[in-house]
Amino acid sequence: MRKTGIFAVIVGLALAMTASVSFLSFAKEERDPVDTIELSFYSDIKAGEAGGKVDVTLNSGQCSVSSVDIVNEREYWLGGDKPKVEVWLSADRGYYFKKSGKSAFHFSENGDKVHYVSSSSKNDKEELKLTVTLEKLDKEDADLSVSGLAWDEDRGIANWDYQDIAQYYRVRLCHRNTGSGNGEEGIGPVYTVKENSFDFSGEISNTGSYYFKVKAVDARNNSGSWDESPYMEIDEEDIIRFSGQWMQDSKGWWFRNPDGSYTKKGWQCIRSKWYFFDEAGYMKTGWIPWGGKLYYCGDNGSMLVSTITPDGFAVGADGARIN
Repeated sequence: MRKTGIFAVIVGLALAMTASVSFLSFAKEERDPVDTIELSFYSDIKAGEAGGKVDVTLNSGQCSVSSVDIVNEREYWLGGDKPKVEVWLSADRGYYFKKSGKSAFHFSENGDKVHYVSSSSKNDKEELKLTVTLEKLDKEDADLSVSGLAWDEDRGIANWDYQDIAQYYRVRLCHRNTGSGNGEEGIGPVYTVKENSFDFSGEISNTGSYYFKVKAVDARNNSGSWDESPYMEIDEEDIIRFSGQWMQDSKGWWFRNPDGSYTKKGWQCIRSKWYFFDEAGYMKTGWIPWGGKLYYCGDNGSMLVSTITPDGFAVGADGARIN
């Protein structure tokens, strides 16, 4: 009889728990599920601009839009960026979000195109967080033009205005050659710089008309068109002022830099060629021991590279003698 009583108690507890669970399930089922949610997205975000806004309109579904946030906003949008938008929805009274996957939504074609990322329900399925991305921003909308191109004619330095969305700039010196063709030619390489200026004084070695070209490049490697500066007219005095001048006295040749200084006991690259100067600052010729290697400077003082010296030794591309 005692065992029967225990069994009856257990059965009674089980029935009570089942009834409780059934009651809770029944209570939840009193709420109706939200139908498929149709949303329209409208964005004014553009490449090359700061900020921007995304509006979301609810077209159907028993809920409301609580908030809209851009979660990957940057100072300036770039071409190729995909703005990510987080939308919070609240179910109407008596409704809950039964579905929270991609099938729970329909994105209207009347608005901007978006791509589903994720969604999840919160707060007893009365709130729903939806994350989408907009289409890639059109790089053609970004203005990567560079303005304010001007020469510092006293020093041969190119200057231009800072470009808000530029990660860096490409810049090149050009010379107007009136001898043939279209009269335009680039000089030297295209340089990559982060500053909005560049010193070309060391590359201006002939008289004539010079200008420089600049293009801005953003963080996604989108680039603008080349923008060109006004011309700068260069004469012999300008060349000396920009790049220095060879001087000679009874002891030999030396090179006066634009600031009046001169190199002593070391190498200096002058107009793309290397020269060695002794303790007194005079140019040396012949074999030069340096850093455990031997280098050869010809009669004009410039270091020989990738050739055979007059006394029959080979030198490499770095000028060092090959044993």
